[in-house]
Amino acid sequence: MKKMSLALMASMMLLPVVSFAQAIPQPPASWVAFQQEEAAKQAAFNKQMKDEVDAFLRSHPEVNAYFDQVRAANKARYQAEHQK
Repeated sequence: MKKMSLALMASMMLLPVVSFAQAIPQPPASWVAFQQEEAAKQAAFNKQMKDEVDAFLRSHPEVNAYFDQVRAANKARYQAEHQK
């Protein structure tokens, strides 16, 4: 009886999910194309920003030294907190 009631509860939870998934229409091709174009623009922007940051860090070694100090301090703090 317990297995039967569990199966009934599981089917009651899964049935609406399956029927809802079948009720969602496919998006128009223009919307899909727009999303792909926006994703490509975002990827290009992110790459440009990364290249600019990398160029800045290469030309300013003192900033890299600062970041190394911050990383070391954070690592030490993390290890001190998790050794308790």
